[in-house]
Amino acid sequence: MNVLRIALGDLKRVAKDWQAAMWLLAMPLVFAYIFGSTMRGGGAQATWIPVINLDHHELAALFIDQLREEGYWIDVKGAEAQLELKQKWPYGVVIPAGFGEALVAGQAVKLPLVKGEGAADKFLEVQSRLTHAIVRFTEGLVLADISHREWTDEPRTALKEALARPQLLTMTRRGHRTLRPPPTGFSQSLPGMLVMFVTQMILTFGGATLVKDRAGGQLSRLMAAPLFRLEVYAGKVLARVLLALLQAIVLLVCGSILFRVPLGDHPLFLVPVVLSLAAFAGFLGILGGIVCQTEKQVILLAIFGSMILSALGGCWWPIEIVPDLFKTIAMFTPSYWAMHALQSVLYFGRSYEVLILECSVMLGFAALFGLLAVFAARLLAKGQGAGGK
Repeated sequence: MNVLRIALGDLKRVAKDWQAAMWLLAMPLVFAYIFGSTMRGGGAQATWIPVINLDHHELAALFIDQLREEGYWIDVKGAEAQLELKQKWPYGVVIPAGFGEALVAGQAVKLPLVKGEGAADKFLEVQSRLTHAIVRFTEGLVLADISHREWTDEPRTALKEALARPQLLTMTRRGHRTLRPPPTGFSQSLPGMLVMFVTQMILTFGGATLVKDRAGGQLSRLMAAPLFRLEVYAGKVLARVLLALLQAIVLLVCGSILFRVPLGDHPLFLVPVVLSLAAFAGFLGILGGIVCQTEKQVILLAIFGSMILSALGGCWWPIEIVPDLFKTIAMFTPSYWAMHALQSVLYFGRSYEVLILECSVMLGFAALFGLLAVFAARLLAKGQGAGGK
């Protein structure tokens, strides 16, 4: 009961500070919006396929229509774009002049697919789409039998009907949640800013209030009261854990509503994740309040410490894009495991798996900082006792 009273007393002090509410809740959402908008999240991007049409025959337009499909952006250009194709574009399809007349005459036609300096996987995707369109269009030409015939309404109608026929054999694209690309946009920025600001703000307010208590004598009076030393520090830790837990839950709910970030297939498993993060942040705040002598030192430690952890842990950008060396270093930071756990539930739809690895690692970091806080508190008590003598 004494532990809970001490914790509620610290929480009331934070609740009276309007600046604390702004930095705990408003600023993380603002930064999440900025980072998320910059990284252009929110849906799959269509594959761009530029097509330079050098032929004005109707057959050229009908062939280009076969390239169109959901997930592809067919950008039709004129002859003036040939220079851009040579100098700027990563790839491009060219419909040669005389394309339609050659088909009507029953002659073979070659469609150039020009490759520039671009990603190999995108070029292969465009090549696959072009091959599919060629097969589909060739099938329509055979069914309509337009070769060696005058291009009139009859062959035109026959070809359009042949192209409109449903395919007997089609391919369906399906993806599994574990095979999704790295999260971007708000799916990356919301958990990133949550981890960063929970770490930074709990260390700032948690450490600064403890420094105030030490300087103002409140901590000494608590120690002199009929309480165990463990009860006093347990109450302080509980206050910071509850504050971090509340901050994380509010940010997840508000982010889901404002940025439409889904909470995953198993949102209940976010609870142990944020609880593990809150435990780490709470013990870190206590440690910061013990080792720092002034509020300024706490603030500097919170700012630079959270920035380093955020940069290394993948809070600002997807961890998949950094060099292998930094990926290895990141695995020794609690921010990496917090991000990994949040994205596993929010984006990749995982559930109990985060309890086995990610939550265990974060609780391990919390225990480590807790032991360091106990060791630092004993050294502080010894120093104060020696000073008193």
